[in-house]
Amino acid sequence: MGEGGNVVLINGTPYDWVKTNEHSYQMEVWSFPDVIPAGQMRLVHVEWKEGVLVRESDDAGEASYVLQGTSRTFQLQARAPHGKYNLQVYYDGISTANNARGSVVKLGWKHDGDVVFILSGRDGCFSSTNPPSDWMHRNLSTLGNRQLRQICIPGSHDSGMSIVDGKTPLANENNVITQTASIATQLFLGGRYFDTRPVIASGQFKTGHYSGIEVLGWQGADGQNFAQIIEEINAYTAENKELVVLNLSHDRNTDHGREFKPFTQEEWDRLFEQLSALDHLYVAPDPEKVDLTRLTLNDFIGRGEAAVVVIVQPDAPDIALGDNAQRGFYFYKQFDAYNSYADKDRLEGMIQDQLEKMRAVRTGPNAQLFLLSWTLTQAVQDIVSDGRILTLAEEANPALFRHLPSAVNSQTFPNILYIDDFSHSDITALAMAINDIAIHGEQ
Repeated sequence: MGEGGNVVLINGTPYDWVKTNEHSYQMEVWSFPDVIPAGQMRLVHVEWKEGVLVRESDDAGEASYVLQGTSRTFQLQARAPHGKYNLQVYYDGISTANNARGSVVKLGWKHDGDVVFILSGRDGCFSSTNPPSDWMHRNLSTLGNRQLRQICIPGSHDSGMSIVDGKTPLANENNVITQTASIATQLFLGGRYFDTRPVIASGQFKTGHYSGIEVLGWQGADGQNFAQIIEEINAYTAENKELVVLNLSHDRNTDHGREFKPFTQEEWDRLFEQLSALDHLYVAPDPEKVDLTRLTLNDFIGRGEAAVVVIVQPDAPDIALGDNAQRGFYFYKQFDAYNSYADKDRLEGMIQDQLEKMRAVRTGPNAQLFLLSWTLTQAVQDIVSDGRILTLAEEANPALFRHLPSAVNSQTFPNILYIDDFSHSDITALAMAINDIAIHGEQ
């Protein structure tokens, strides 16, 4: 037996993938399906040859596929240069956005884990693993006329919590860090929806991750500050004409007392003023009444400019936007996404909860916007034993690629893929595959 792992193959095209050739040398297991049907996923186990007398760098395998009814081909390959295992895809007869014909994309390798290959779209307009950072702009020809509630985008939970910049005595990195990448990096990886939770700490507006715990009071930590986030978004949108949604909720002032009260109107006004430094704030027609989810992607970025939308969910009642309602700031009711996390630390329960909610809410492509909260929540014992949120993400995120593709179709699909540890562009490739499946199913 050699070192083993899996490759998840997601066919988001309208063409069956038909195997034309398979070959391996010195692989314990290298056997791929004869056909991977359109719109479906297959999980393939791979094992390498290991041993005292084995030259592991000679391990190799190829599996070639043609997209039925076309001349487009690609080849899955196993390679072990210097004994370092790697799966990769050779685009021998196909090109996709960001991947030229003749290029090779490395998928990597995870012992006892999954790597992912995704290919979606139609002949002449393919998307795949290793998508471009400006994936929205590149796909305006197919996505531009679709409303936001008719498309899928990637997003992150507690987006600014990739660092700890101040904390309460009982908090630690294990139970407050939800991301390993900054918002800047998440943007370049394709993230478009950012859950940012503003706090006032040491006189600054920062992101925070806090919980009110019985007896212990408020516990948590601060993450990226908003001055940095503004700089990162502006730097990104200066070069990429994309839509960026910033959702602000769970506001708390941690500087005074132990109650950590919600922001007052004056404190929100100061935050609005700081956020007004965001470039490309999008002002919709009739901004105080508009349903942003009914606007098309072209409405936001179809004129060759980026668009930044700030959604506000104040915890205190009677907070007003005032003049900011005419400057690119909106209440949550204007971006009304169904958002109900499972509140479970077990994978099976979370998967069942989220897929059942998606089917109930998303009864058609024009149904209410749906946020798929693919996150596991720490149980009390996890917190006490210093269990890591990021460890839960390591369990949850691979399951998204295994379980979601078979649950989506042109009528039922999520609008926001919402995860912890947004640190790889595979989630963006999955969102594009969902969009392609939705579009092709309607045709």
